[in-house]
Amino acid sequence: MLRTILLASALLFLVPSLALAQIVELEGRYWFTDIKARARVDSNSVPGTNVDFTEDLGLDAENAPGVRLTFGLPFNSKIRLAYTFVHLEGDTTLAQTITFGGSAFTANTQVNSELDIHYGRLGWIWQPIVVPGILKLGPILELKAAVFDASVETRNTVPATKESQELGLILPTIGAAVDFTPHRVIHLFAEVSGLPAGSLGHIVDAEAGIRIVPLPFLTIAGGYRLFDLKIEHADDSGRAKLYGPFVGVSVRF
Repeated sequence: MLRTILLASALLFLVPSLALAQIVELEGRYWFTDIKARARVDSNSVPGTNVDFTEDLGLDAENAPGVRLTFGLPFNSKIRLAYTFVHLEGDTTLAQTITFGGSAFTANTQVNSELDIHYGRLGWIWQPIVVPGILKLGPILELKAAVFDASVETRNTVPATKESQELGLILPTIGAAVDFTPHRVIHLFAEVSGLPAGSLGHIVDAEAGIRIVPLPFLTIAGGYRLFDLKIEHADDSGRAKLYGPFVGVSVRF
């Protein structure tokens, strides 16, 4: 709830700027992800196992939808809101005993696991370095918010044992964005932003790709994206690295 309030409060400061928007662009994306994820969840005096969700829990990679809303502003700047959701499920028989959230899940136990990642961004992109019609380059200032929600539950046992843990992180980050236009309908782009937060973790997001503009109001995009998330709270921790190609379609009005 606190994370939602903070993000909503930040949005209120944008209202005067959005009134000056020159171009509004809405983009839908589909990300074909691979994933590496780990988590450790303690409970009181019971230390947790550093669980590998892929190797230990049979987590399968799933594709991730996302949406972006961009408001073009004067002076080669823009405001961007973005959200990505990842839902992953695993179903396996444990090869070894693991401890998660104070419960021991013994070897040869059948378990279901889930991992949800909610990732929202509020950013300002300013590209003051311009070669008209060819190149734009500049910094990104962004507020990133991520939630790592993991659970493990036994299957075919009475009673069932289930443990879950939610970890969250809000982090201001910096980065850079570049756009290169070799042809009026072909736009190449790349950006990276992130920041370490010491013992709290880190968030890093990077992507590169190509946009095709067949019509003035329509863009088709494709590229490759890397997202690295680490959240720590007390002795609990969650880590996920997602990577893979994406496709997207956007409309401008």
